[in-house]
Amino acid sequence: MKNLKFLTLYTVVLFVYSCGNKPLEIDTSAIEISEVKINRLEQDLFTIDTANIEKATDALEKKYNAFYGHFIARMINNGGIADSSYEFRIKQFITDKDMKTAYESCQKTYPTVDEMEAAFTDVFKHYKYYFPKKSTPKVVTMMSGFNQWNVVMDSTIAIGLEMYLGKSNQFYKMLALPQYKTNYMNKENAVPDAVRNWLMTEFSYNMDKSDFLSDITYIGKIMHLSDAVMPNVADTIKTQYTQLQMEYCIQNEFNIWSYFTAQKMLYTSDQTEIMKYTSDGPFTSAFSKNAPPRIAYWVGWQIVRQYMKNNPDITLEQLMNETDAQKILSKAKYKPGK
Repeated sequence: MKNLKFLTLYTVVLFVYSCGNKPLEIDTSAIEISEVKINRLEQDLFTIDTANIEKATDALEKKYNAFYGHFIARMINNGGIADSSYEFRIKQFITDKDMKTAYESCQKTYPTVDEMEAAFTDVFKHYKYYFPKKSTPKVVTMMSGFNQWNVVMDSTIAIGLEMYLGKSNQFYKMLALPQYKTNYMNKENAVPDAVRNWLMTEFSYNMDKSDFLSDITYIGKIMHLSDAVMPNVADTIKTQYTQLQMEYCIQNEFNIWSYFTAQKMLYTSDQTEIMKYTSDGPFTSAFSKNAPPRIAYWVGWQIVRQYMKNNPDITLEQLMNETDAQKILSKAKYKPGK
């Protein structure tokens, strides 16, 4: 269960707070896309005929295309399909006692993926509304051996179902995962997590600087886009904040912003300082144990939200293409508490 260098949800945890965002309440009934059908790689893998893995592999490669090869190489067998140990490692993975138990838990928790398919269909309709020329990815479920929450590669979003079995799952206790993570490792978070990760691959970091303001503004842009394609998802799910944590941000917005400006944080490029306010964890210790983690990203969202509110002619595409954080801040006229 080693850590792999994939772009995962927890590379950067995203979140959104919205309050009566009327411009994002759109009618997608006229948007025509094919309904999302999710292929279940974990089922296909755990039910293969181990007496004829070569034939099974041909079928899996045909069904999942290049994604299957990358899945095997990076999550199951570092040598890939062509490696001499490929068949051995596949058998080892699907016959491992813990993996079999985790697979059974996944099938019990997710006997079908109908709700996921409906959710992704709605997300992609919203996405096509704003970006009609862009394509949408395939979606699959998988089991990565507790290595990945989700991955985005080869035009595919893959969700690791074993990472969304509910906070009390026995494996999370065995792995000693912290509560601030396991609280959100459930069915409600599976799709929003994957969508936000996908959006970050679609719109990678494009700011013209790498300072504090640029970093939080970039995440603010992603958050706003996340809200646009998932307008019906609860704010607490999008933020991975409790209601009390959300209220802390709202009530202390003026003080938080005042602190950042007084400490001359906006233009620092010191990553050690930046991470104090953007890292994941149970809270932002620089403020209070009541202050939620990644609090600077919440501020970045507020700046972008205000920017879009005060500049209604700006489209989402123009927002995502904007590279000047100072311009966004200036045009946002962001003055919390006033």
